[in-house]
Amino acid sequence: MDYPAEATFYVRLSLMHPKPGQEERVSQILDDLLRFLPTQPGYVRGYKLSGEAHDPQGPVGRLVLWSSETDANNAATTQHDLSVRSELMQLIDEDSHVEHSYTAFDPQLA
Repeated sequence: MDYPAEATFYVRLSLMHPKPGQEERVSQILDDLLRFLPTQPGYVRGYKLSGEAHDPQGPVGRLVLWSSETDANNAATTQHDLSVRSELMQLIDEDSHVEHSYTAFDPQLA
């Protein structure tokens, strides 16, 4: 089934494991990113991900919905986003950072 544009979202999922002792700072950086992203064109919704309730050692991250991949890429290349993510990369386990992108469809909007 083809979905109309207003029912289609571009989703970016980022997951990572903070280095020991850096959990609070990583959480603050994720909060900063999630405060910044709504100021960018095409932002739809963002969520902070935490495994605290089910898996305290699990990854943390963010899930952000965008109107388009172009909007997500434009936000990711702003000076603010690049600077914040640069700091973040120093605070997480090097091999733990993964990013996934998806196209999501809301059948209720179709």
